[in-house]
Amino acid sequence: MNTYNKKAFLLPDSINSCSMYHAKIFEDGKYIFRIHDCLTGIRFRGDLNTQTGVLETCAKINQLIGGLDEFRDFVFDNYFKKEKES
Repeated sequence: MNTYNKKAFLLPDSINSCSMYHAKIFEDGKYIFRIHDCLTGIRFRGDLNTQTGVLETCAKINQLIGGLDEFRDFVFDNYFKKEKES
């Protein structure tokens, strides 16, 4: 089975953030996807050995992407200070 192991800081140049993600697929087809900040984190676990497992994994990823997209749009629309046109 194919393995995967990737991690990265979300703001690598920031002194104020230690946020990161780590995605790993093991040889046995199980996976862990972690998202952490300085204090806490979340962890998705799953099994890619069945079609159901693969579909559920993709559904989790799609829901997370959708939630992040909506949250980003809300933050930008409500908290980004646009310069007033003169």
